[in-house]
Amino acid sequence: MNTFTLLLASVLLATPSQPRTLALDGGPPAIRIAGKSGGDITAAQWSSTKAVDLVGCVPGAHIVSLRLCVRDCMGKDAGLNAKEPTLTESMKAMISNLPVGTRFRVEVVVSDRSGKFWDVPDAEFVWKG
Repeated sequence: MNTFTLLLASVLLATPSQPRTLALDGGPPAIRIAGKSGGDITAAQWSSTKAVDLVGCVPGAHIVSLRLCVRDCMGKDAGLNAKEPTLTESMKAMISNLPVGTRFRVEVVVSDRSGKFWDVPDAEFVWKG
């Protein structure tokens, strides 16, 4: 019991050098936008979103690369990249200007404090405008 309490306290009291983007809610790492792991995103949800969240059970994990991707009219992927979970103004505008019903994908690269990289499934959303 004491070991568990000390372990829990050390996790809760640790202060990572980068902003904390991980919620310790159990399960594998996953992407969240507006609290969703995929599905419909409305203009109101999108406009209030500042960053891509990472949830899961890997202590110290954080997003080191972010890509928003859509398919163009030729069926090729087109997108924008960032090196942090914060959505850029260009990313916000790209999605806001999509036709209603367009799918877009969020891809991330995640690393933990030790430098280990973790596979995080892409999240797919549908723009509802």
